[in-house]
Amino acid sequence: MLASSSARRIGLATVAVLACTSALVPSAASAKPKAKASQDAGSASSTPQVSGAALAAGRKKFGADVTPQQAISAYWTPERMREAKPIDEAPFFDAAAKKFETLDAVRQKKAGLDAAKGLRPKVQGAENSVPPVTGELAKAKPKAAASAWNPNLNYWTPTAYTNGKVFFNMGGGSFVCSAAIVNTEGRDTVWSAGHCIHGGSGGQWATNWQFVPAYDDDLANPAPYGTWTAAQLWSRTAWINNSDFTEDMGVAIMNTLNGWHIVDYFGGHGFRVNIGKNVWEDTFGYPAEWPFDGGNLFRCWGTSSPEWQVLWITSETIKIPCDMTRGESGGPWLNGYDGNWGYLNGINSRIDRIAGPTVTYSPYFDNTAWDLFNTTRWL
Repeated sequence: MLASSSARRIGLATVAVLACTSALVPSAASAKPKAKASQDAGSASSTPQVSGAALAAGRKKFGADVTPQQAISAYWTPERMREAKPIDEAPFFDAAAKKFETLDAVRQKKAGLDAAKGLRPKVQGAENSVPPVTGELAKAKPKAAASAWNPNLNYWTPTAYTNGKVFFNMGGGSFVCSAAIVNTEGRDTVWSAGHCIHGGSGGQWATNWQFVPAYDDDLANPAPYGTWTAAQLWSRTAWINNSDFTEDMGVAIMNTLNGWHIVDYFGGHGFRVNIGKNVWEDTFGYPAEWPFDGGNLFRCWGTSSPEWQVLWITSETIKIPCDMTRGESGGPWLNGYDGNWGYLNGINSRIDRIAGPTVTYSPYFDNTAWDLFNTTRWL
C-alpha cells in the first residue's frame, strides 16, 4: 500500500498484471452437489440483493426474463466500473476505523496490565491448512502477441486470474475492492475483506456484488474471463456488529458461470492459519489512488509483524511494509507463494495513512479465520 516513486514500485510494490486484448470466457462443465455447511456462531451471511437499477439494466439488455447474474453484469458497465471508488473512501469506513482505534487502545492498555501481572495470552490453536489447487484454465497455454508482453503479469498466469477486482454498491455508493479465489470443497469461494462485504457496525450488506478475475484496464476488454456474481456473502459477526478490524474478513460464494465452478476453472489458493505473526508474506491488490489508478494488480512482500506489542503480548492484527493505496482492500496475503500459488494467510484490511502509506494491515489468521473458512468451505 505504499505510494512512492516508480523505482520504488519496481522494488517493494512490483507492478502486476495483464496487457492482452483477447477475451476468454469459460464454457460449460458439470455442476456438483453441495455438502451442508458447518455453522459457527461467529459468522453471519446474506443473500446479496440485486438493485432495481441493476434489474432495469438487465431487462434492457436481456429482456423481461433476465437472471440476477445477467442484471448485475449489465449494470456494471465499463463506465460504472471506472467511476466506482475505493470502499476505504466511504464515510462509514472512516467511522469504523475511528471506532476500532478506541477499541484497540483499550486492548493495548489491558495488554500492559496483563503483562505486568505476568499473564500470558491463551494459545489460539494448532496450525491448519488446505493446499492450493490448479484449475482447468492452467491446461490451456494461450500465446500472446508481442505487444502483450511487458514487465507485468499476463492475464493467463495463475497469479493474475486467481486475483481480481470487486465491484459493489453499499450505503448508496459504488465501490471497488480486491479479492482472490481460494480452494474449498464447494469450489465457489472468493475471499476479501469484511468491509468489502458489509459496512460494519450499523452498516449494510453489499449489493450487486461482482468479481472480475484478472481485471486489467490496459486490455481492450478489461474482464478477459467475464464477470462472476455472488450467491452468498459472509463475514464475521465481530466485524458486522462492532467494526472490529481483527476480524475484518469476508467470503463470497460465487454463482457458476456457464456451468463452471470458479475453482474448477481457475484453480484456487490454499488456506493457512496459526502459523505465527512473523512470517514472509506476498500481498496483492488493485490500489486506486495516486500513483496508482486501480487498473492493474500490484504486489508487495516482506516479513509480517504485529501491529503493536506490549512485552510478550501482541495485537491480533499484523502488518507488512507496502505502499499500495486505497483500493487494495480485500487483496490476499499469500504465505508460501511460489510465483503462481500460495496459501491465503491474511487480507489487505487497512493502511497506516492515506497520503504516502508505508504499511498495510491484516487480521491475524487464527481460529477466527479457520472458523469462517470451515463455515463456508462446503458451500
